[in-house]
Amino acid sequence: MAAHQGLTLIELLVVLAIVAVLAALLAAAGGRALDEAALTQCRNNLRNLGLAALMYAKDNDGWLPMSDVLDGPHPALVKALGPYLGDPRVYYCPSEAAPERIFSDENAAAGRLGYFYYSCERASTNRLLSQFLRWNVAWPRRLHNTTDGRTWVASDAWFSGEPTVHRFYQKGVNFVTLSGGVEFVAQSPREAFR
Repeated sequence: MAAHQGLTLIELLVVLAIVAVLAALLAAAGGRALDEAALTQCRNNLRNLGLAALMYAKDNDGWLPMSDVLDGPHPALVKALGPYLGDPRVYYCPSEAAPERIFSDENAAAGRLGYFYYSCERASTNRLLSQFLRWNVAWPRRLHNTTDGRTWVASDAWFSGEPTVHRFYQKGVNFVTLSGGVEFVAQSPREAFR
């Protein structure tokens, strides 16, 4: 007659280790899938923002709305694009976590948006903003629908020395161009900015 034997301590530890590894792999895959979904929603938001700006331009002799400063607040932009956009969540990247750049009724009403907007009078004096955007770009930067179609209209917010909002891409940002296309740059945004 055979006696029933339970798992030994070593066998139990091996099983627990395998379960832990599988759980970690599933969590990473799930996190990556959630980030990819947010990345897609961000692209859709930027596409809608770009199309609204182009519709505004069509009604205003080709000129896109002007904002005061590229990193906001943008109350004039919100007012100008309001008739062309429905949901104010379009102004916010779903991956963004900074309180001043996430959707809330207060942020939307104040024009504190989650995206940078590049048709504006001046760069920011925010010392955290990339020096490139403050000093190497000619301001004012007034965009017209006849400007080079590769010109950036809006993008995820990005700052020197800080990771961007899409966590699986250390430097990656989405951006919309005057052609209406939305692209993603995985390396430094500075290299692709036009």
